[in-house]
Amino acid sequence: MEHYRFWLEGLVLCSLVMALVWFWQMRFGTPAVVDMVWSLATSLLATSWILLELSVVWERRWLLMLSVVLWGLRLSTHLARRLWRDGHDGRYDAMSEAMGDRKQSGYFVFYQLQALGAFFCALSPYTALIGFREGLRLIDWFALGLWLVAFVGVTIADNQLSEFRRKAENSGKVCNIGLWRYSRHPNYFFEWLIWISWAVMAIGGPMWWISNLCAMFMLVLLTRFTGIPHVEAQSLRSRGVAYEWYQQTTSPFIPWFPRISQRP
Repeated sequence: MEHYRFWLEGLVLCSLVMALVWFWQMRFGTPAVVDMVWSLATSLLATSWILLELSVVWERRWLLMLSVVLWGLRLSTHLARRLWRDGHDGRYDAMSEAMGDRKQSGYFVFYQLQALGAFFCALSPYTALIGFREGLRLIDWFALGLWLVAFVGVTIADNQLSEFRRKAENSGKVCNIGLWRYSRHPNYFFEWLIWISWAVMAIGGPMWWISNLCAMFMLVLLTRFTGIPHVEAQSLRSRGVAYEWYQQTTSPFIPWFPRISQRP
């Protein structure tokens, strides 16, 4: 029963935080800030639950907490830097235009859905925590190794794209260097692997299915809704034939060797 009380308090707190973010964006016109807040809220909520679960051995608690904190700090910092550099986000520009006069009420509902998403996703590392309370199993070490690969991969992918876009001579060009040579969206792939690592660590626990649902949710979200579809549509508009060629030669999600095709 105590767990349910903590969960309810966490859900209410997320809702209040997103309400404050809604007021912020209404005042300053920066709706994209919700992505940064979402990552921080998810991380902080999961961390608090991990710290409160005193029945789990400290090694497991601290390793899970470290993975959650590093994930949240990296993602929120990256999103904040991108928003500061660009000043806006094309996804939210399109949303604002589509909602028209109902923009503010639409964003309020959207932000509350983000609060619900943060609450649900915070359960993933928590279920990984209670997968086995007495220590670390072999499969847990495998999951932590997978998390490390994913964390390094997403960091490298984001840095490579940022460096490419920072150079004036690359304006209008397609980033196909480094990891981006093997996947059109390596950042999304490695981000998804982080959630897979928590799902693997949750195996054998009483609520393992929640962490699996979170991993599936992130996969669908990244590949079918807010991730790849928007980025690809925007890239086709801004880079045209060059991006069409990139689509023909490069794997959309899972890194793989590029196909040979004649350049446009």
